[in-house]
Amino acid sequence: MELHQLRYFIAVVDSGTFTAAAEAVRISQSGVSTQLQKLERELGVTLIDRTARRVSLTPAGEKLLPYARAALAAVDDVTSAANDIRGLVTGSLRVATVTGLNWPPLFDAVAAVHTEHPGIDLRLHEGTSDALIAEVRGGTVDVAIAAWSGTAPEGVPSAVVFDDPTVAIVGASHTWAARSFVRPAEIARAELIALPSGTGARTALDGLLARAGMERVAPRWEVSSPVGVQMLASRGVGVGIVSATTAEGWDGVIAVPISDDRARSQLGVVWQPHPNHAAAAFLDRLLPRSDPQAR
Repeated sequence: MELHQLRYFIAVVDSGTFTAAAEAVRISQSGVSTQLQKLERELGVTLIDRTARRVSLTPAGEKLLPYARAALAAVDDVTSAANDIRGLVTGSLRVATVTGLNWPPLFDAVAAVHTEHPGIDLRLHEGTSDALIAEVRGGTVDVAIAAWSGTAPEGVPSAVVFDDPTVAIVGASHTWAARSFVRPAEIARAELIALPSGTGARTALDGLLARAGMERVAPRWEVSSPVGVQMLASRGVGVGIVSATTAEGWDGVIAVPISDDRARSQLGVVWQPHPNHAAAAFLDRLLPRSDPQAR
């Protein structure tokens, strides 16, 4: 068994096709296929189901994938440790964040690591919180900034950076604009503007509606980013639901408290249980060690 065979195996799994995997590892498609077949012969099991248009793991592949990732991570740790001795930090770092996040410490950390450790291959992408947390658990993302409601994500270390009440966002001329609070039952009857399922604010909204006995209520407007909530609410088309911190500084809208103390969402950082050296350097910048929740 050779390390590059494990890399090709993981590349096929992560990219979903042999063609994309070949592009990722920069060899021919036939080379990827040949090496993967050699690996399967040596192990005595079939790892990839090739009958579908998009490759999928066999049961044996599902069981062996975590071990393949761990083996490569261990090798990368040896390289990283040697680089540390030489005063260098290298390797790959995959960071992900919820769509439309405006949290300066994230971008400060990205800029600092990019400048101070040019040997790190740093990549950043956006998505919904549930998907990003799943990517951290699956090993395809090293660090994610995500939101959740209630208990912290299971199976991964995390640190909360904001713990906010959920608020109703209305235009300045809305009948709720002068209210000191609104009740969950009123929220359930409103034309709601919500973020997609899998976001912290949407999870908080779904929980609020369920506690009000209105779990089957569907938002009238579903938008992909908080900016869409602001734009629609400011034009009087409905009532937006976001966290209080998200709405700070928004023009043209009023944030009205909701009388449900459990309607809260947390924004936090999640990372793999054994971060590589590049991820550790990033976390050092993102989360102060003085924060008892952070590390």
